[in-house]
Amino acid sequence: MRKTHKTLFFSLLLAAWVATGTSLTGCNKFLDKNPDSELAIDIDSEERIAELLTGAYPEASYIAFLEPRTDNVAERPNGVHNSLNEAMFFWEDYDQEDLDTPLNYWNACYKGIAQANKALELLKSYPKTERVKALYGEAFLLRAYLHFMLVNLWSEPYGGAASNPGIPYVTRPEKHALVDYQRGTVGEVYDKIEADLKLGITLVNDTYYKQPKFHFNKRAAYAFASRFYLFKGEWALVVAYANYVLGAKPQPFLRPWWQYARQLLFHHDDLYRLYNSPEEPANLLLTTTESRLARLMPTERYGSTGTRLGTVHEVFNKKYHEQLGDVSSQFEGLYTFTNSPVPLNNGRYLAKFDELSTTESIGVKPRDLYVTNVLLTADEVLLNRMEAYVMLRDYDRAIDDFVEYMEAKFGYTPTLERALYTSTSAANYDLFSPNYGLSLKQLAMVKLIVDFRRKEFYGEGLRWFDLRRFHIPVKRSSNSAYYFPLEKEDPRKVLQIPTEAQRRGLAPNPRDRQQRLR
Repeated sequence: MRKTHKTLFFSLLLAAWVATGTSLTGCNKFLDKNPDSELAIDIDSEERIAELLTGAYPEASYIAFLEPRTDNVAERPNGVHNSLNEAMFFWEDYDQEDLDTPLNYWNACYKGIAQANKALELLKSYPKTERVKALYGEAFLLRAYLHFMLVNLWSEPYGGAASNPGIPYVTRPEKHALVDYQRGTVGEVYDKIEADLKLGITLVNDTYYKQPKFHFNKRAAYAFASRFYLFKGEWALVVAYANYVLGAKPQPFLRPWWQYARQLLFHHDDLYRLYNSPEEPANLLLTTTESRLARLMPTERYGSTGTRLGTVHEVFNKKYHEQLGDVSSQFEGLYTFTNSPVPLNNGRYLAKFDELSTTESIGVKPRDLYVTNVLLTADEVLLNRMEAYVMLRDYDRAIDDFVEYMEAKFGYTPTLERALYTSTSAANYDLFSPNYGLSLKQLAMVKLIVDFRRKEFYGEGLRWFDLRRFHIPVKRSSNSAYYFPLEKEDPRKVLQIPTEAQRRGLAPNPRDRQQRLR
């Protein structure tokens, strides 16, 4: 049956603004953007098109609603309650419109897609100069990235059933009040993403950026490609794109946690100054989003915990390989954790997020709070390449990458015998079950890599994608009536299509049990 959605993603007014060339850029402390997001201007120059694309980067964050869904968090008994944080912790459907919600991110992605599409339409009337080609490249990359994030949140992972529904892939700006869209399949969406990605990489040019790391610069584009092909399972392409980013020697491009620890010895709460810096070589793509994340994360009821049985201990204070014997490998101190304020006595967090307030932002649900998000890093690219080498059975290169990763990030040269890297218990098959097969050697190294990926992006929501890719279950210590363990093949690993989109004809994602809608 044909499932459609009319005007699925934002209001008719917004669609009209995009169609008529209105600037939709929001406040951004790093870029030369118009502070008045509702100021109508004529898009009559290449520079205006560039501004339109600047405003197409997602102005909403996925972190606040993804991180509480992961196994990185637990209950903080004295933490501050908010409905979004609780609903995400229990994997409930949540359809309220507010900052940091799934709906907010859905709308922001489709808004950015509309702006990218408008830019592509306008560019058709310009001579194909190098500058115009570069704008084409940025627009294609933006459209690809935003659809990629949508399909990996609101659809099943790639590689499942061929009929699994995707998300609407929108390739034209909105000009009419009622437009029909189809979800298509996940495979079809990936095909369209790939086409846009290839075009974008070919055309993008760093020459025309004042602040390259706040745009899809060349290395960021290749980093995105390495993630795309990792999720798709095309391992040789992961390696090829990663090689461009990392060059002959990855170490200079990796985030040196051991140096961070020295610099921030008595100031762990200043981590964000280093972590989000455009000067940090590891950072490839940054964006500024309107978010309460930095303000709420230290004190929320469901978050990172630092007690002996807490999530920090579980993730960071364990041997990186089960056969290391008495070798110590505790990483908590190197990752510069900050204690949550009293009375939240079991909370610990990584202060990765800054906050810029443009007005006096007070009250229960303040607005005009801006947080920098790191979207792509060289660290992720190296981890992607490691995993791809493993899947290609090139274990020596994977181990070489891991040794380099450890030396650069922790100042530590692993002493593990190389043969042990590919040794693990078959019981780990109960935990890792991707849509493709793993040999026991591959399983051993994939487990190692995924564990370090979990450490590296702790607090950033990216763990959710690995829980989905590998069908990892999550169990909570909770007596709440809302709690049901997240199983390996759990439909709640796919976010529910927004209610308004369903009302207009877009098919909802399945749910095995009735859930309370907040």
